[in-house]
Amino acid sequence: MLLSAGSLVVPSRPKWRYEEGINGVFLSSDVQMTAGELRVTAGGLYLLYGQFALTCTAPACAPGTVTLQLRHANSSRLLLTVPLVLPGDAGSDPARSGLAQAVGQLQPGDVLNLFLDGDVAGDGWQLAQDEREGNFVGLLRIAGG
Repeated sequence: MLLSAGSLVVPSRPKWRYEEGINGVFLSSDVQMTAGELRVTAGGLYLLYGQFALTCTAPACAPGTVTLQLRHANSSRLLLTVPLVLPGDAGSDPARSGLAQAVGQLQPGDVLNLFLDGDVAGDGWQLAQDEREGNFVGLLRIAGG
């Protein structure tokens, strides 16, 4: 799932979307996306992964940290955490997280949400618009899991 573009608001629940044909990515029958929710249709062990980048759109942006979290919708249980440390002087290059991965057991009917949390002061940071395919969360059911 790609994160929808927009200014960074922390804390918040960013929107996500699915676009067919981006670098061979597809939505499997293991999950279903409706009204911005991701619902698990096939239980099992899943590889969860994500990455994101933020760009400073102001003359100067405050340093801080932002964490992208994938959670169960009805609990605070974290499935995946993607941390990003924001520099005090970002220049024109986006600040990009590393690729984070986790393994988690999901059940049919589980609904997953994204959440941004952090300690960023002021305005100016937004999800990177260039190479926006780099702002994503994905999951892959592990065979036999």
